[in-house]
Amino acid sequence: MRYHEFMSITEDQPANTLSGNLSKQADAKADQAKRLKQQAALAKKREQINGQRTKMIKTQSDLAALMSQSDKG
Repeated sequence: MRYHEFMSITEDQPANTLSGNLSKQADAKADQAKRLKQQAALAKKREQINGQRTKMIKTQSDLAALMSQSDKG
C-alpha cells in the first residue's frame, strides 16, 4: 500500500466515525423528543379524564341530593 493511500484511509475513518457518532446522537435526541411528546399527550389525556371524573362525581352527588329531597317531600 502506498503512503498516500494509507493516509487517505486513516483520514476518512475519523470523519466517518464522527459522522456516525453525530448521527447516533441525533437519533437518540429524536427518540427522546418523541418519548417526551408521548408523555405530554398522555398527561393531557389524564387531566381530561380526571376532569370528567370530577364532573361525574359532582353530578352523581347532585342527583343523590335531589333524590333524597324528593323522598322527603
